[in-house]
Amino acid sequence: MTPSSSRKTSHKDLGVFPHAELPPQVAAVIEAIETDIIRGIILPSTRLIEDHLMEDYDAKRHVVRAALVELQRLGVVVKPPHIGARIRRFDAESLEALYHFRSVLHRAAVEAMPLPVADARLAAVRAAAGLHAEAAQSGDLIAIHRANMAFHRLFFGLCDNPYIEESIRLHDWLSFPARAYAITDQSALSRACEEHGQMVTAIERCDREALLELALGHMLQARRIYEGKYLSR
Repeated sequence: MTPSSSRKTSHKDLGVFPHAELPPQVAAVIEAIETDIIRGIILPSTRLIEDHLMEDYDAKRHVVRAALVELQRLGVVVKPPHIGARIRRFDAESLEALYHFRSVLHRAAVEAMPLPVADARLAAVRAAAGLHAEAAQSGDLIAIHRANMAFHRLFFGLCDNPYIEESIRLHDWLSFPARAYAITDQSALSRACEEHGQMVTAIERCDREALLELALGHMLQARRIYEGKYLSR
């Protein structure tokens, strides 16, 4: 995938996608790398060689370097000394620690949500769930990924605690190398769409117990897919 073929970043992505504020060429390379991770073309621990990325994405060296710096800042890329940039790979221990902390954050967000939710905010969450479902039907991998992140940003933003919200956003990015493979799994994608709808219904009903169960369980399918691909060998 070349940067020119990726979806252009809109102002609606700001905040959810920090690289939306970067120069368009850099954001396009990041989108292309994201897409290749989702497709399984770039695998965990894959070394990201600048010359190869320049050729694959028809980009200049300074653009590729800026893209890698941003992905490293988000935790998607790691750069051990004397080895070079690589896609983050989780072992069983680090994956358990990551998902434990994500569950702590998600629980805190749901417990802090004031219920009932204002009609306008509920409508925004419902619309975001609809956009994710539409993206799932389109098959546009970046659109699916971004619509999913946008839904989560609005949903967890209902907690009205900017520190919890920002921590969730950062750990969504940190977990992207583990979550990405569920996007091309049709069963997992269908279930994610269904659970988004259930979250909206639980908000409408002011059912905090159901919201908590959904928020914690929603993460598990992507984790199981990653474990099956990379930790069961």
